[in-house]
Amino acid sequence: MTLEKTIEPATDPLERTSDSVRRLTEQKRGQPVTVGEILDTLQDSGFGVLMILFALPNAVIPGISFILGAPVVLLGLQIASGRKKVWLPEVMRRQVISPAVFEAVADRVERFLVWIEKRARPRWGVVVSDGGERLLGLYISIVAAFLMLPMPFGNILPAFGIAFMSVGIIEKDGKAAILGAAIGFLGILYLVLAFALGLQALKAVIGML
Repeated sequence: MTLEKTIEPATDPLERTSDSVRRLTEQKRGQPVTVGEILDTLQDSGFGVLMILFALPNAVIPGISFILGAPVVLLGLQIASGRKKVWLPEVMRRQVISPAVFEAVADRVERFLVWIEKRARPRWGVVVSDGGERLLGLYISIVAAFLMLPMPFGNILPAFGIAFMSVGIIEKDGKAAILGAAIGFLGILYLVLAFALGLQALKAVIGML
């Protein structure tokens, strides 16, 4: 029996995303979990929640941006292409997350979702319409690409930007999506400026030699 069959999918169509994450955490407490199990359990919320699961840890755990940023790029491109179901390569679905890491990440994600679900609501519908979501998906991929850059403190703003845009997609909240897009832009701006200043400093050092 594969690991993916050990978790029961959601049966309540009104179940909040934070409840789904909590249920998954409780069912797999003390056990490893695969990316495929997360996909199967979260079902229709898969795109948004997976992007949050992959993006948020980058804001608090250094050194993992290259590993966790690549799946976000892939997920964003799928949204941009109009896909309705998450697809990941089988090798990625079989990736196992240790109990300690998954529970720590899921706890942070759940608390973030509980906080945002109290404030998010369907609004600014044009931003999260089919066409709007495609543009958001493309933009998320761009922000995630910058998220992967190894820059001190450079992961925080892109990570939260992706998280808020993902919430906008899940909750159909265009205002949250716009806020996330702005935060992501600030993150890109910081990274570009930091890179430019670093390059100038390097040139100055080389010129002194």
